[in-house]
Amino acid sequence: MELRHLRYFLAVADHLSFTRAAGQLRVTQPTLSHQVGQLEKEINSVLFERVGRRVHLTQSGEIFRDYAQKALKEINSATAAISELEGLRHGALTVGVFESFSTSLLPPLLAEFCDLYPGVHVTMRQLPTVQLEEQLDKGNLNLGIAYSPPATDKIEAEKLFDEPLVLVVGAQHPLVHRKSIHIAALDGEPLTLLTTEFPSRRLLENCLASGGAKPRIVLEINSIQAMLATVRHTRLATILTRRMAKTVPGLHCVELVPIVVRTAAIFWRQGGYRTTAARVMADLIKKACAAPAKVHRKMNTGSRRGSGAASDIQAK
Repeated sequence: MELRHLRYFLAVADHLSFTRAAGQLRVTQPTLSHQVGQLEKEINSVLFERVGRRVHLTQSGEIFRDYAQKALKEINSATAAISELEGLRHGALTVGVFESFSTSLLPPLLAEFCDLYPGVHVTMRQLPTVQLEEQLDKGNLNLGIAYSPPATDKIEAEKLFDEPLVLVVGAQHPLVHRKSIHIAALDGEPLTLLTTEFPSRRLLENCLASGGAKPRIVLEINSIQAMLATVRHTRLATILTRRMAKTVPGLHCVELVPIVVRTAAIFWRQGGYRTTAARVMADLIKKACAAPAKVHRKMNTGSRRGSGAASDIQAK
């Protein structure tokens, strides 16, 4: 049995499709089928049930998947530990990032890291939070940047900073000249929000309901940048961070009362090995976020004074 057999098997198990797995692995489907067949012959058990074009894991396949995942995690950790002997002269770093941070926070830091350590190959993967956590747990990412808290205890979060959410409107919106608005006033307001597979969508709906608002969600989009572009050219509003709103010109931010706060964090695999490259990258991120974090805290304090008895709603 070779490592490629485990990787090929896990790719098919993840996709439940030989065609999609072959595309991910960049091998032909006959090659992939042959390799999986060799593995099944070696362990003397059928791992996949093939019914037409549909693929299902057999009971043996379910059991083997758990052990294969653990084996690859340990091998990846061992490989990373050995590469540490070379310091940061060689190696690889793979960072998962939620869309909110892929166009603002992370790019300049990745560029700085590449300048400091040109021998390390860096890969950034933009992923929804659920997939980011899955890839971290599988050992396919060294660290991730997303909003806390994680959905599973397999991931631990290291807090970076808090940032408030705001109502984002374009020049055509009736609220474009407002500085703040109470959440209750958003009852019935037409909004565009992220689709329901985003954890932030469910959390935001809970916060709005707690504030006494049930907005009219007329458009759902699974891309933050597309959503901001839509807001810019229509009379629809959305709710995001001020930092993201600034990535698109022509948008205005209206503060929410009470304040709704989200927490940005570095995600790590619980108990996973942290390479030197990952630790150095994390230090760069924490250093860059230290000053903005102070600004966020001052802004939050000022908003509380201005809103009287309004209390914070934590949307993490």
